[in-house]
Amino acid sequence: KSLITFSLVIIVVCLGVFIGQTSATTEPVCGYINSQGERVFLKYFPLSKKGEDYVDFESSGKCVRRAYCTENYETKVENCSEYNVHCENLSHYHGVFPACCTKC
Repeated sequence: KSLITFSLVIIVVCLGVFIGQTSATTEPVCGYINSQGERVFLKYFPLSKKGEDYVDFESSGKCVRRAYCTENYETKVENCSEYNVHCENLSHYHGVFPACCTKC
């Protein structure tokens, strides 16, 4: 019985060390350099299967691109030039991007 108890204690201690090491590691993130030259870090949330995104604005208030993190921790970038956004069709776009690509 004492051998089984001793084995269980060793297993619990090893698990505690393993869990402590895994929580101390940094989680992977995506990186993006915005139009001001600053590095922005974006996370991916595996449980909700959604990546954090960043809309890059220029000084005029118009946005120029959107970066987001994929489930493979790759940064994908969408440019305003990929969308035909203008004042007449602005209501078709929901959310910040790509509606921010034009000023009306």
